[in-house]
Amino acid sequence: MLRRTLILPIVSLALVALSGCAAEPVPEPSATSTTSPTATPAAATSPLSCDDIAAPGDIANVFADPAGTVPTPVAAMQPSTFLVEYSVPALGGLSCSWRVGAAAGNPMDHQSDSDWAYLSVKVLPGAADTWAPNDSGAGPADPLTSIGGIEAATGCGDPGCFISAPVGDAWVEITLSTNSFGTRDVRFDGMTSDAIVAQMTPLAASVYTTLTDAEPSQVAWPAVALTPREPACTGALKPQGIAMALGVDSLEYEIFDSSNMNPVYFDGFVSQAAGLFRCDVRADGVLGTSIHVGYGLAGIVDTMITEPDSQAALSPIVLEGAVEGEHAVQVCADPSGYCTVIFSLGESAYSVESVSQAVAVAEAIIAQAR
Repeated sequence: MLRRTLILPIVSLALVALSGCAAEPVPEPSATSTTSPTATPAAATSPLSCDDIAAPGDIANVFADPAGTVPTPVAAMQPSTFLVEYSVPALGGLSCSWRVGAAAGNPMDHQSDSDWAYLSVKVLPGAADTWAPNDSGAGPADPLTSIGGIEAATGCGDPGCFISAPVGDAWVEITLSTNSFGTRDVRFDGMTSDAIVAQMTPLAASVYTTLTDAEPSQVAWPAVALTPREPACTGALKPQGIAMALGVDSLEYEIFDSSNMNPVYFDGFVSQAAGLFRCDVRADGVLGTSIHVGYGLAGIVDTMITEPDSQAALSPIVLEGAVEGEHAVQVCADPSGYCTVIFSLGESAYSVESVSQAVAVAEAIIAQAR
């Protein structure tokens, strides 16, 4: 069985004591959104929308239960605390998602009896040459599966199943995630992994046909003009202010990014292309504090506060030092007190994970940037 984890891959590592100047601004992100399945189909020369990417029946049939009952999905994005999950539109890609069952809710508070399932289709133009027929840790998918003449990698594991393939010049990633997949999954209980992938295959074929038949203008989605930058925990992340927020005299950082990953899996490629990186705090008496940085990706936070499922799961907060147009959300795991604060600062997005000090660290980052 192939395992697939949808997290930011950790690849390169450097231990540094940090200092430096504030980050330079980059252009404001373009607005992106997942679309409603009831909107009018796009004109032939307009970029494809989520309504155009696949036949509605193929989307619904992915969610059929063992008895053959087909529910009616709604357009919805699974809440996440990982910036990478929201980054595809900023790179000029299309990100579509549908849900059946109750919304997932707090991604840090697992509800074992929930019946949610989310289906996502992500299309990233210009990434086909980087595609690798692998999952996120179990090695090459072998053999590949031919779907509509396209060779695709398929597999299942925690948190669900996937079909991944290069289509034209795009990397196309289709994933189905469910609550307690393979253990106490109340929606697909009794179905084999092969049976679930088989239900996803007509959807994949529909998506591949749509993309193959599309005009170039139909697969040209708007993108954020990102400026490539070397990962560095400097500027707004200067150790002095972060140490004060954590109540320690000094600290060091370990820097993680995906720049040296080979082969590059989908989330790794998205992270690399978007310039996402992570700074882990190393200090005596401090456990589990990390800062994720996405320069130029402030629009991610805008998505979080407007997407219905994310909006309900990620509580909005007001951070000291934030200015008009900047937003923040917080999600915590009870009863540990471990929290994640995700916020926009100028044109960039940050995520702080910490036990009890996430808000203090976020406000220290804002203060040092200003």
